[in-house]
Amino acid sequence: MKIYKVDEILTKLNNCIEYKKPFSHIRFGDGGIKFLHSLFYTDLNQLAVICRKEGFPLDKCVDISELWGYYARRADFIDTPQIYFDGSFWPRLRAPGKQITDKTLERLLMWPDLYYRAEFDNDKYCNPESNYLMILRRNGKKNLLDIMKNRKICMITVWPGLQYKLKEFGYKVDTVQIVGHYQNQYDNSFEKVIEIIKETCKNYDLWLVAAGELGRIYSGIIKENNGRTIDIGFVAEFWQGKTIHPRLDLYMRRSQNNPLELKLTEEGLIFSENI
Repeated sequence: MKIYKVDEILTKLNNCIEYKKPFSHIRFGDGGIKFLHSLFYTDLNQLAVICRKEGFPLDKCVDISELWGYYARRADFIDTPQIYFDGSFWPRLRAPGKQITDKTLERLLMWPDLYYRAEFDNDKYCNPESNYLMILRRNGKKNLLDIMKNRKICMITVWPGLQYKLKEFGYKVDTVQIVGHYQNQYDNSFEKVIEIIKETCKNYDLWLVAAGELGRIYSGIIKENNGRTIDIGFVAEFWQGKTIHPRLDLYMRRSQNNPLELKLTEEGLIFSENI
């Protein structure tokens, strides 16, 4: 199994921007795995918890999973948790010194079955942490922030003020605001965001999506409308000044030279060839 490195993803993205070709990078991560398992194995309690947090109705879960499958099949890259288990990358932890629960481990190891059931018929796999890896500053390597320079960007996020933060660093960014967790994104943001994408998609060189489980649908619609999109997830919070997830503390830290970037620690450098 080939797992594409960040350099390969960013090279293709940059070419697609230059030649105005559609592109999508969609990550399902732990949250996507838990949702699919709950749906396909009828864990209604877990499914209800996910629906409340992510803000969509229980009776829309099948529709959402089918849209995930449709857009995953058409994506340029989708993530796989397999990289946590083949020794080429750091392990999936809860925090330094704390292992993930047995239940989470079981679900992650079921990813081939869950992807098959969801019809994610796409073998262009990438790292689930590729959103963070894309903002690493590494010698001689371009990162996502380099590609964003002098490009017109639109970001889908709960953080509308993030555009001003990024503009302080010279980036041209507009934002489409969504509601946050437990605020019913499906009713309060979903149709509005889709309408904005369809009306304005071609106005931007690149879209950045930080919108939870429904964000994967936004990403697919952006590519469908000839746009280009990266699923940045919690990178949006990091750019707001919040810390990265504790599971990454051993391997990455905020760069002292640029607060929008990350830098590998000594432990992280061990895996640098596979980033």
